[in-house]
Amino acid sequence: MKNYLIKSMLAMFVFTLVSFNGCILDSFNSVTQNVPISQTFYLSSNQTSFSDSQTVDLSSSSVYQNYQEKIESIQLVRAEYRTISVNPSSLSGNISFVLNDWNGNKLFSLGLGQITPANYQKTPLEFQLTGAQIAMVNNYLSKLSNNKFQATISITNIKSSSVNYTLIGAVDAVFEMKSNL
Repeated sequence: MKNYLIKSMLAMFVFTLVSFNGCILDSFNSVTQNVPISQTFYLSSNQTSFSDSQTVDLSSSSVYQNYQEKIESIQLVRAEYRTISVNPSSLSGNISFVLNDWNGNKLFSLGLGQITPANYQKTPLEFQLTGAQIAMVNNYLSKLSNNKFQATISITNIKSSSVNYTLIGAVDAVFEMKSNL
């Protein structure tokens, strides 16, 4: 009886392993990678408002390039603003960020409010995007040939102790990409 019980348990174990075999092997056929993108903006003026637009191209990332032909999906995970340098350090202004798809359609607009950029040199300011804003970006990315954006950062209502100011800031974004191996 003991021998029969051992053989039955072994048979059940083998059957279970075989039945899950497809699921187990499927998980080894894909990989999820984070694709970090950083875009630098240069604002330098003596005006009370200024903006700079840049092209954000996911295909400029080496991670994206390594898996480009095998991408199944890609989604925005998070985005944040950080200051690289600012002069004078007392500069403050109302900073806003607009992200358009490559055809010029607005995906989202985000006002960061009246801030002092020097406060975000060590600790970035994370964008508080709504579910709808993230969904707009992810919907655009769902067509895998869509990998370029037009990003604009603006500063208005500038308050500065100097007539001339410079602000070099960056918007960092992390995308999650799933690809086949």
